[in-house]
Amino acid sequence: MLEETSMSLPDQMIEPAIRRRLQGREPIELVIGLPTYKNSRTIANVISALTQGVETHFPGMKALIVVSDGGSTDETLDVARATALPPSASLITMQYVGGNGKGSAIRSVMEIAELARARACAIVDADVRSINPTWIERLFGPVLADEADFVSPYYTRDRHEVTINDMIAYPLTRALYGRDVRQPLGGEVAMSPLAWRTFINRDVWETDVARFGIHIWMVTLAINAGWRLYQAPLGTKTHDYKDPTVGFEPKFMQIVGTLFRLMSIHRRVWPDVRVVLPVPTWGEVHYLDPEPVPTTRQTLWDGFLKGVKRYRRNLDHILETDQRQLLKTLVADDTIGLPADAWARMVMDFAVVYNRGEGDPDKVALSLLPLYYARKATLLRQLEGQPWTAVEDAIREQCDAFFQMKTYLARRWVSYLPWLTAP
Repeated sequence: MLEETSMSLPDQMIEPAIRRRLQGREPIELVIGLPTYKNSRTIANVISALTQGVETHFPGMKALIVVSDGGSTDETLDVARATALPPSASLITMQYVGGNGKGSAIRSVMEIAELARARACAIVDADVRSINPTWIERLFGPVLADEADFVSPYYTRDRHEVTINDMIAYPLTRALYGRDVRQPLGGEVAMSPLAWRTFINRDVWETDVARFGIHIWMVTLAINAGWRLYQAPLGTKTHDYKDPTVGFEPKFMQIVGTLFRLMSIHRRVWPDVRVVLPVPTWGEVHYLDPEPVPTTRQTLWDGFLKGVKRYRRNLDHILETDQRQLLKTLVADDTIGLPADAWARMVMDFAVVYNRGEGDPDKVALSLLPLYYARKATLLRQLEGQPWTAVEDAIREQCDAFFQMKTYLARRWVSYLPWLTAP
């Protein structure tokens, strides 16, 4: 493990008044950050569950809840301030300084953890409705036991909530870097001082890491730094349902762009990864039936058809001849579906063009979105009428397809010549 050192905070994202409040105080062992934006309906229950978890599982420890807000226009901050706290807990509500984005909110929490001289810091999504007090023990336990530097979540979700995590981030990260982190985009994480000091000092906070690229960046850095990793089994995760195609483009672009860019940064690492190592869990994994969410398959397919028209030029440029033929078949017949092996190869091709091509990388990332919709719609149809446990089996098969495509990825990365593939 790398040596932990004290540090000064560069380009701080918290107000001077908050810094003064924390400086000179006794250390606060646990800092829990809640990045918020219009979460007035759920924030009180989340705070209550977290503080109850500290009281139950870590008696005698002090906890600081940090609500790091992105400019909510509802009553999120008022509700947070009105939530009753036990004597062991205190609360800071603030609007972070800097560009709007989840990554900026999380960095501000990490800065507070450093100022508070905390032993551990956790981040929890503020819109989660299935939270309970055991979550805090699962997240903080490995760090406080000095067995982990970074903890990611492990939970079940309804098959209609199969996400970019399951379709791209998990299978690609697993194949590239050889660690089986099931939820690399999961919003619930915990970290040691080593981790947050490393994160804060990286020169990434004016990139998409400051937005939705934050989670895949943290996990990828943790894996490649050789940190001790754990997963926190949290049961099932339920949060407010959102139409998966409305307002999704910026988030998709930021996550996929960050993931692809990291492939270039770690170019000397991933071609040599030949095996996937498990990541231990802190406590038993209890599989719980997730709360059902509305069917979205037709909405996704409509998004696929519209996206193909919108990004036709880029798709023709990026995809090879047989893939373009498959795309034409999919457009003409929605019963065909996009199989796992074809999807894995497409993602690899997009990653190569993103990093090695001469066009706008953001447009490359966005052009993958309609194909993502097609793959997700295909998987939902495949899982129709199946128990939720079938989701994990399908995702595992997809992971195998990505791993088997590694040789193809390495070969195309080296051989790709953009001027020979221009439309």
